[in-house]
Amino acid sequence: MDTVLQGSKKFIANCRKAMYHKSMQKHDVAKKSPKLTVAEIIEYCKDDLGITFNLMDEDTAAEFLKKHNYFFRLKQYAGVCQNQTRKGKYTGLDFGHLVELSTIDMFLRKHILKMTIDFEHYLKVKIVNDCQENPDDDGYSVVDSFLEKNPTIKMSIIKTSKLAGYNGFSIEKYLESPAVWNFIEMIGFFEFIKFYSYYYDYFHLQCKYTRHFDAVRRLRNAAAHNVCLLYNFNPVQNFSYDMDTSFELLGAKLGIGQGTIASCMKVPLLNDFAVMLSVYTQLVTSEKVRQKTLEEIKTFFDGRMIYRKQYFEGFPSVKNAYNFARAVLEWYSSKVEVKAAE
Repeated sequence: MDTVLQGSKKFIANCRKAMYHKSMQKHDVAKKSPKLTVAEIIEYCKDDLGITFNLMDEDTAAEFLKKHNYFFRLKQYAGVCQNQTRKGKYTGLDFGHLVELSTIDMFLRKHILKMTIDFEHYLKVKIVNDCQENPDDDGYSVVDSFLEKNPTIKMSIIKTSKLAGYNGFSIEKYLESPAVWNFIEMIGFFEFIKFYSYYYDYFHLQCKYTRHFDAVRRLRNAAAHNVCLLYNFNPVQNFSYDMDTSFELLGAKLGIGQGTIASCMKVPLLNDFAVMLSVYTQLVTSEKVRQKTLEEIKTFFDGRMIYRKQYFEGFPSVKNAYNFARAVLEWYSSKVEVKAAE
């Protein structure tokens, strides 16, 4: 009875797909993906994509799709598979690979988000201290100038202030005449790093961190907005990688060839991760915070991240990315340890 039922479901799924393709050809319009049930997604994976169910069986995969994730998101991780047939079917890709990458990705985003929260906090500490020690800064004129050039930011603050929130102060009280030390508490991360750069340009002061903001912002936004990170490790030839961090790593003893380092720095995620570690270890002034955060990430890299490393023996791009990121993490961690010992 079960065999007959499964056969009927597969027949219905195939009919729906055939009707869909015929409809698209008939009306000559842009293709739209048909809505599929979980059972139909499993058949689609096998028949159309060539995805196997050896590492995770079909019943477990169906349960995962019903309770833990959805296929549109999971399929993004298929980008790590370099082998496809002319018909677009993957070779050597299992549903278990997608699930494992999605799980590692979830934990990685949490670690990254924690680092970027620290990053934002210590940037604020720095700019407030620089403001307080700057004889040319009254704390107000630079904010007024910034808002004059960016009027939409003030409108956004006014709009946000009307919503219930968790600010420990009244935004309305300070908005008429905002100062550096309270203005930075009214704005979001994107506006803050924009103001941060503006501040040092306004007073013609040097700040070594601003040129790294693009990398940090990308990584922070991806983690905060729950974007898939581990979907592709191919170098992007026209990608503007961070030159300073690249030169620093090329001069370090990572145990990795210079060609591999140069190639990995053209992978946006690996570039941004290296830049974040570089800036984090310099900017965060609390020795305990630095050491604890880096130890937590190292524990993750040496534990859960490689818990099923045998899954990816046939994926050289995944192995290369891990080896590079782990070496970079060790390099910057060792620099922190040296500072702590001095």
